[in-house]
Amino acid sequence: MIAYAERLSKTSKAFRNFSRGINTESTLSGYTNYLMNFMEFHNFKEDYDSVVSKTTKEIDSLITDYLDSMVARGVKGITQRAHLMGIERLFIMNDCIFHKERIRLGIKKDDALPGGTVPITTEELYIMLGSTKSLRTKCIIHFLADTGMRPGALCDPVLRMKHMVEMITPTKEKCYGLKVYDGSKSGYWAFLTPETVESMDSYFVQRKLKGEIIDENSPIFVNSRVTQKFSENLSDDYARHIIYNMIVASGIKRIKVSKFRYDKAIMYMFRKRFNTILKLNNDVNSNIAEKLMAHKKGLDGTYLAPTREECFNEFVKAIPELTIDPTNRQRIDLLQKQKEIDLLEEKSKKIDELESMVTELREKRSINPNEATKKLILDILKDKKIIN
Repeated sequence: MIAYAERLSKTSKAFRNFSRGINTESTLSGYTNYLMNFMEFHNFKEDYDSVVSKTTKEIDSLITDYLDSMVARGVKGITQRAHLMGIERLFIMNDCIFHKERIRLGIKKDDALPGGTVPITTEELYIMLGSTKSLRTKCIIHFLADTGMRPGALCDPVLRMKHMVEMITPTKEKCYGLKVYDGSKSGYWAFLTPETVESMDSYFVQRKLKGEIIDENSPIFVNSRVTQKFSENLSDDYARHIIYNMIVASGIKRIKVSKFRYDKAIMYMFRKRFNTILKLNNDVNSNIAEKLMAHKKGLDGTYLAPTREECFNEFVKAIPELTIDPTNRQRIDLLQKQKEIDLLEEKSKKIDELESMVTELREKRSINPNEATKKLILDILKDKKIIN
């Protein structure tokens, strides 16, 4: 679709105006696709310049006729409005006059149950992982489950090795941090659990063994398994195709809620799970949870600027729930318990040291501490956070 848009920008002034100011390839691709469907419906082919020369009445009629065809096909109102964004842009950017507000008022509101509201479960992810031997497929499943990122973030811009940095949890486990939408004001940090890191490292080793030279500009995911096409990054459409095949192969149940939609969206069911886990964890800072979701939340979306480490500290709190394999979850639980035991032992050791110091003072001065002395000792213990 991008190649189609680039070609038309060279041959059609109307299309060139249409594409002005569109910052991302995913947006350009989506808008172009909506517009192309509109043109094909009216059999205009690629004659964009003649379309924008039509009168207001003709433009209104072209748009409403296309919307009526979508209604006849059972297309929801929300989808009709999305398609209009590309169509309207063609006429707006070419100074055409048409009745945008009146046309949009004619689109009915959706009363049916919305699709894509149900998250995939951890148990279903575990089944999905067990239904494939492909390391790349396993990594994609883990990757989407850990980040909850929008599909377009995989390739707009392309996620490369240089966007990934090593992070270490308080229990000394290796994680990865990912700079998503790098170079954009929408950029944010996402993270991968130790479980996913183990899978990703195996995938990178496999690619190297096949002859690929991986450097900082190499895509995190390559589009092809053959050595001749290592430079090609995985597209969001291909990732969607992979996940759809895994849903079918693993027998994940999805309930149809309308003509075109299911309760679990192919890609966004991962995002729903990620969001649910973060929001239900009371220990995770809610504002940073929004940052990890790449949401813009009120003034906090503009003025709150947590560091990578601060975001990671909140992500770490959700690692046990994000981890898919039950064996790995048990291991994490044991590591956390061992850390708590180590802290208690450290506090106990400090208390013993202070008691030893008090005993030594008593012996040297041959006095018993009065109430004031006892209070002083208690204050020291509290100040050192040895007791509450």
